[in-house]
Amino acid sequence: MSQSVRREPSGEGSTATETTSSPRVRSSASVWVARTNVLAHNVTMVADRLGIQPRSALRYIEPSAVADQIAKASAVDTDGAHTVYGVRPVRVDDRMVFMSRWVCSRPLMALAQAVKYASSNGDSRTVQHATDLIFEIVLAIGTDSASDSAGLPLGLLDEAAGIIEQVAGRIETEGWRVCPCGEEHGQTETDDRVPEVLRGDAELIRKIRAKGDA
Repeated sequence: MSQSVRREPSGEGSTATETTSSPRVRSSASVWVARTNVLAHNVTMVADRLGIQPRSALRYIEPSAVADQIAKASAVDTDGAHTVYGVRPVRVDDRMVFMSRWVCSRPLMALAQAVKYASSNGDSRTVQHATDLIFEIVLAIGTDSASDSAGLPLGLLDEAAGIIEQVAGRIETEGWRVCPCGEEHGQTETDDRVPEVLRGDAELIRKIRAKGDA
């Protein structure tokens, strides 16, 4: 189940993000869309302002405006966006790339590391998304036990590389750490080496993904 996002205006700025259930949200190469709640909020708001029935207000709602609201409120660099844990990109490219099963261990380990850092630093959105990708990779590996290869969607690889690089960046720019004790025991040096390793994993994932375009 995905999440839609509602961000209400307040003067020239905007207020806290509210998440509500929505059947579908899309991003990546396409635009963000959602079918319920965000749309319903806009319809109700227009109906109240114009003094008309909601069914009549629907004609005044621009789909692109609703998509823009979701995209803006869900953007990674938006304050509070990390709490919008259910937003997922809908994959419009259904191509697959096949790789040896053992190669799948690299994205699995990198995503597990991303989950560890995100969970230790209160980013539930990244935790949920990365965990979903881990499950999806494991499912692909176990689909045909007799095969030496596993097929992964190109969209999954795009999402995995993006999340891994995002976590690497936040370790560097926001000082993400995995040990909360506050004592000096070499963890800082360990954390400082992690971004380079994660970016190497993301680069490998993108090289594998590029085979799908060949």
